[in-house]
Amino acid sequence: MNDLATSAPIRIADVIDGHVHPAFCRCPSGALLAVYNKEGGGGKELLLCRSSDGGRSWSAPSAIPGICNCSIYPGSLTALSDGRILLNWSCYRDPEVQMWREPQFALSADEGKSWSAPHSFPITDHTASTAMRHAVIEWSASEWVCPFYDRTVIYDVRADAMAPFGDGRNHGMVPMVRTPRGTLISGAPQSHAPVPVGVPGNMVRGLRSTDAGQSWQALDVLPHFGVAGYDLTVLENDWIVLTAIVYGVGVDGEFAYELIVSRDDGATWALDQAVEVYNPGRRIGGRGWPRTVQIDAATLGTLFYDLSPEQEGGPGLYLVRTPLAALGRG
Repeated sequence: MNDLATSAPIRIADVIDGHVHPAFCRCPSGALLAVYNKEGGGGKELLLCRSSDGGRSWSAPSAIPGICNCSIYPGSLTALSDGRILLNWSCYRDPEVQMWREPQFALSADEGKSWSAPHSFPITDHTASTAMRHAVIEWSASEWVCPFYDRTVIYDVRADAMAPFGDGRNHGMVPMVRTPRGTLISGAPQSHAPVPVGVPGNMVRGLRSTDAGQSWQALDVLPHFGVAGYDLTVLENDWIVLTAIVYGVGVDGEFAYELIVSRDDGATWALDQAVEVYNPGRRIGGRGWPRTVQIDAATLGTLFYDLSPEQEGGPGLYLVRTPLAALGRG
């Protein structure tokens, strides 16, 4: 691979269909973790693969222990500042009566080798949209900002209690990050996210806050898909990377993934310098849920799935490695 080229897709594992939706994080040791459903609208287990060489090779999948009596809707991984790894997901409940989802989480103090018992978030008014597929913002040593689909809350782990976040608006099931300067970037496509997503209105295409979420300014730059498949990643050099999806024109589906950078704390975005990291020359099977982390000082990794039966080996979970230099120097 030259200094600017993205690697060929590295196949991590075989998948089948449905809500594969992988989660991705980098551990303090540099190990990479990928967690995913093998199949289903409600898989029976979450599988974990590990890489200790920057994503070039991966362990065989193993099931996350402790999740039982649960038809699983995948969530996300977050590497916390104390070295622990947070995994969240939701369980489908009463699917034959009036389906709702119960969000849960587990923590690992040894980089995914073992996990705490699942714990349910303290929610009493569950809905069919109580689910979270993006990493939390670690707000303090004991608080997480959680962008659930039907509410955006701050959760106090020690008190096991939650409250509306910031100005109380619902951002939806979208990525949210906080930069080293304290700026918040939200992937919210609308000023107040409707549940479920309906006809677009009050479009803002991303929000930015410099006062801890008490007020927000429209970015008018991020994707508009309401249940966000896109991702936001804060890099070690303080840049923010948007992992964007290129949709078909006049035809439904995803056709490519690309990286777009902001070098000024999310104020502006280099849309004209997007770096394409995956384009198979056909529709990508499923909604591949691309997730990007910084692997090392010089490399980004983007995880996704592709359900197309046309590819060698059939449906699979993949990683591509992209040199940070491909994003330019600003």
